[in-house]
Amino acid sequence: MHELELRISDVDRDRAAAALNTAVSEGRLTWPEHEERVGRVYAARTGAELAPMLADLPQAAQSVLPAFAPAAPGFATPPARVFLSKIRRRPDPSAGPQQVDVTLGAAVIDLRDLPSGSVIDVIANSTLGKVEVFVSPGTNLIDTGTAWLGKRSTVERRRGNPVRPGAAVVRLGGHSVLGHVRVTIG
Repeated sequence: MHELELRISDVDRDRAAAALNTAVSEGRLTWPEHEERVGRVYAARTGAELAPMLADLPQAAQSVLPAFAPAAPGFATPPARVFLSKIRRRPDPSAGPQQVDVTLGAAVIDLRDLPSGSVIDVIANSTLGKVEVFVSPGTNLIDTGTAWLGKRSTVERRRGNPVRPGAAVVRLGGHSVLGHVRVTIG
């Protein structure tokens, strides 16, 4: 079976919707086109149904498709699940992707002082809770997460923190539903 014929996940749909959000903010799509495509993205069941929604956008938008992206590594550690409490974590980037699921609680993920050139994937899900992620100035932050009746924000303690060549890369995904995912740089 071809990869485009495989069923897609909610995460795949959310990544495609985030790519469409970027495209409309850059002026590549009109708002009516955006509305139509997002509706079709959330109705898609397979990669073949999803691909046409991103086909005329830059390669960065198409890279969210499961058929074009390299296979995602499995999670080396089980997800941290927080319910009615608070946790603090300083994950090791060599341990693979990290996931935290917060419900009615809080999680603090400290990613400051990551080694140069390291790449870490973090899935931060918040439902009626808060996830705080701290990164060092100059870190390349790629946030592809979504918020439904929730909030995602980035706060810079000092203005003018350009991404350094060879800097660590933090790829942040996940969902915020009636919650908050906040990244603090600095």
